Amino acid sequence: MDDAREQDAGAPSHPGLSHRPPPPRPEFHVEPRRPDVGDAAPRQLTVAAWCWIASFAVLIGIAAATLLDLADVRDALEAALAGESPTTSQRDIADAVSLTLLGCAGTAAVLVVAALIGLQLLRLRRPAGRIVLTVVGLLSVGAAFAFWSLLADAADATGGVLQWAPALYAALVTIGVALLFTPAATAWLRSRR
Repeated sequence: MDDAREQDAGAPSHPGLSHRPPPPRPEFHVEPRRPDVGDAAPRQLTVAAWCWIASFAVLIGIAAATLLDLADVRDALEAALAGESPTTSQRDIADAVSLTLLGCAGTAAVLVVAALIGLQLLRLRRPAGRIVLTVVGLLSVGAAFAFWSLLADAADATGGVLQWAPALYAALVTIGVALLFTPAATAWLRSRR
């Protein structure tokens, strides 16, 4: 019985039909679910990184301007603080000014280090880099306005640098963060290999 089945399997089902070749296969094209974006970072991420680097340069400029006119900056801040609270001792006022300047410098240093870590993660194509830079960017913009308001009384002592430089820093950081969320940047981060 098995022999009969084997003979029937090779024979045409209808005795009058000859064996036809199979029809040609249709051509098909498989497209990947995500387009290949390549290994090179998109231009938006390159510009974002340069905005961050420029913001570091602005911070260095603020620090340099403050250090070059440190005596005048301290005098202006001490005079403004003494005018607001005349009963405070001169020593307490000097200590408050020192603490303010050190706090601003320390905050700037921490933000720069955190931003450098975020840029390194981004360079390694890690989506966490975008999260780190976004958080650092928000903190940086807040710190820039706090710095601007704390040192507004000493703006004339540095030739106006303390008046406009924090706003420039905040603008560069804002642009640097915004460019991280462009479609090209998102696609590049998502297609990590």
